[in-house]
Amino acid sequence: MNQTREHAADPVVDDQVVPGGECPEVASLVAPYLRIIRSALPAVEAERFFARALEADEEERRRAGSLQLGFSAYLWDGLGESWGGTLAHTSAWEAMQAIRHLVRKAPRADLAAYLRLGHRLVREPGAGAQVRNPLPVGA
Repeated sequence: MNQTREHAADPVVDDQVVPGGECPEVASLVAPYLRIIRSALPAVEAERFFARALEADEEERRRAGSLQLGFSAYLWDGLGESWGGTLAHTSAWEAMQAIRHLVRKAPRADLAAYLRLGHRLVREPGAGAQVRNPLPVGA
């Protein structure tokens, strides 16, 4: 990856969705993963992926302090049986896991804010991957 640290942060740091005063280092580290999801999945699928991630985050927060399965389980369940069979799905999934781990390490960071930002970015004109046939895992 030949990006400068500043360039990698551009889509996130200046964005109003990300809470002001939040750790800019987290924003600069999360930005490339948002772009991975945006480029790996077709726009409609990426939008659905971020919507389900927001629901999973909300469910995890709602159940905080009680026995629960957690964000990844709620996301997987929300995506349904057709999820996970392509390399693009694997790439998006791993990028989301990285985003979540980065945000959890920064006490002031808000996962939902980054998910809302990702959701909005994939709805922009020209967002997402080129139309292509997904490759099944193991192809």
